Amino acid sequence: MTSVVRPPDAVHDTNQPYYSPNNAPEWERLDDLHRGIDAYLGHKLSLGPSVHNVKKILEIGCGSGAWAIQAAQAYPEATVIAIDISPLPSRPLPSNMQFLQLNVTESLPFEPENFDIIHARFIFVHLPNWKQVLENIVSLLKPRGWLWIEDADIHFYDDGPQDLAPSLKAFNDTYLASARAKNVDPLAGSSLNAVLKSMKCFSEVNSIEIKCPTNGQENDPNIQWMGQVIWTALRRSLTSTKSMYNATGMTPELKEEISQEAQDPLRSVFLKIYMVWSQKK
Repeated sequence: MTSVVRPPDAVHDTNQPYYSPNNAPEWERLDDLHRGIDAYLGHKLSLGPSVHNVKKILEIGCGSGAWAIQAAQAYPEATVIAIDISPLPSRPLPSNMQFLQLNVTESLPFEPENFDIIHARFIFVHLPNWKQVLENIVSLLKPRGWLWIEDADIHFYDDGPQDLAPSLKAFNDTYLASARAKNVDPLAGSSLNAVLKSMKCFSEVNSIEIKCPTNGQENDPNIQWMGQVIWTALRRSLTSTKSMYNATGMTPELKEEISQEAQDPLRSVFLKIYMVWSQKK
């Protein structure tokens, strides 16, 4: 591949409200996150059952390409197509993997019922009208095909004895209102299971919720890893000069309080990740 060099403050080539940059540190973060999720999954591609006779796989929002590369290696006889709104970093790709620079909110150049497996990681929580995008994606899945999703809520929770810290509640309320004004749902992750079931086109819909602490206090090292990587991305975005949070009116003082209270060792603050695996009828 041609080497892709991005400036330190580069962002995705889109007007969609992604809170992460698109540069070398972000690609490293995505690789780190993939390693944490991969370890949690026991080096499988999903929590679902093994899938056989796979011919075509689509990954949507492939980021650094880490998952698509793993899928291509796991299914060497299959064609793996990875799409993203921004270029991949320069890295060796398996011969059965292809990258296309596409925006999932626009029409995709694929025939209906074309893929045995479709994977998406942390995209719906950023997209306007995400339910319509999800329906479009599901239409590309073959009968008996599998949809594998990891997503999140951009929302702080605390299940300790104290109420959620004031700055974190202010973040939740402010960002929720700002995002929903743009038809973006910061709680899309928690809605995935119900939305997929409502489509009536899946024979099974399975999901789990994972609480990822932001202060690093977690016995499972893989959950601890995922929590720290996700929190790092959110904290980095809060302080970025190009952050989407700047438009919400959050002051530098509030952002600093958010950072301190999210990492408070005396609190039990966490972010939620959702893993979903569903088979189409």
